[in-house]
Amino acid sequence: MNNARERIEPIYSAYRFPGKVAENRLVAQAMEINSAADGGGVGAEIVDRYVRLSRGDWGIVFVEAVSITEGYLARRKGLVLNEKNLDGFKRLVDSFKGVNDKPLIMFQLTHSGRQSGDFSKRIKAYEDDDEAVPVATAEGIDRIRDGFFKAAELSRRAGADGMDIKACHGYLLGEFLRPLNRREDGYGGDAGGRAKLLSSIVRGVKADFGELVVGTRVSLYEGIRGGCGTAGPDEIIEELGDMADVLSHIVKAGADFINVSAGIPPVTPGITRPEANSAFNLYHHFRYAKVVKEAFPDVAVIGSAYSSGMEKSGELAAENIEKGYTDFAGFGRQNLADPLYPDKLALAPDAIDRCVLCGGCSGLLKKQKRVYCVKYRRGREED
Repeated sequence: MNNARERIEPIYSAYRFPGKVAENRLVAQAMEINSAADGGGVGAEIVDRYVRLSRGDWGIVFVEAVSITEGYLARRKGLVLNEKNLDGFKRLVDSFKGVNDKPLIMFQLTHSGRQSGDFSKRIKAYEDDDEAVPVATAEGIDRIRDGFFKAAELSRRAGADGMDIKACHGYLLGEFLRPLNRREDGYGGDAGGRAKLLSSIVRGVKADFGELVVGTRVSLYEGIRGGCGTAGPDEIIEELGDMADVLSHIVKAGADFINVSAGIPPVTPGITRPEANSAFNLYHHFRYAKVVKEAFPDVAVIGSAYSSGMEKSGELAAENIEKGYTDFAGFGRQNLADPLYPDKLALAPDAIDRCVLCGGCSGLLKKQKRVYCVKYRRGREED
């Protein structure tokens, strides 16, 4: 074994979830390519993308944000998981596992809330100055919870290994977690109230579909006043104790993993996706994952933003895993740039198509266009 491979060896150790094994510690984070068929169905382009990722030998692949409802959509061509589209999701999983049955494939399930586009309905978690968006009622919350339960059932029937419940980046479930959420009906106020909806979804899914690996993606610090990672509704300075309290309820509900992110892409994009001129923000992501791992050592932690490490990303991932700061290293933009990244990192690192942090993929998503890696698109057509 050469020295370069020795430095990244911790990446290639297995991780055991209850009933499932991730063969390595590299995670393809959910990246929306806004290319669903009519009605949010799975088309050939979606299947091709995940077959490429399967060939790459990732430990876990998250299927881009999949809406639990047709009524609230952030993308015009986003995926929707319902009975009508179930055969497409089965085809997606079968194609993925038919190429390589080692990586775990999990669906990231979402309700867009107020992040829905102007072509869709919008809803929010709590009262604020935006009177154009209604607040979710108690009956509405029950329907949202039932929607996640139904999506979990469909995920199991499609053959997925698990689900990542999206509660980050300003989407509806993440709004409930904020200190700004002062609802007085049991779904706001203290940490337990704000975590109630998310923890009840985790608890219910684990009770009915225990064979699924279940976790959630959260923004540990959002960078807004009263947002996640602050001490109160009037605070903007980072203080992570409150989020640790929130997560304690979700972990107690049975979460198998916490997928740690930060920021709100439309509002604080530099926190979520460190760019070339602020790549040092990556170290904040390392710290956020370490805080969660120290608080919940028995739960798997997935760190984020490793694409920003560029040519050092593999060594940084290995270092953090070896030191126990995280269990997994998540890559978003890099999995668009090169879906074969894990395989090449192990065998041919000079052949990796490196993400250059140009932001081209994010720009396409913001414009509601089909998303791809701007720099390497032609090369990927030959994969």
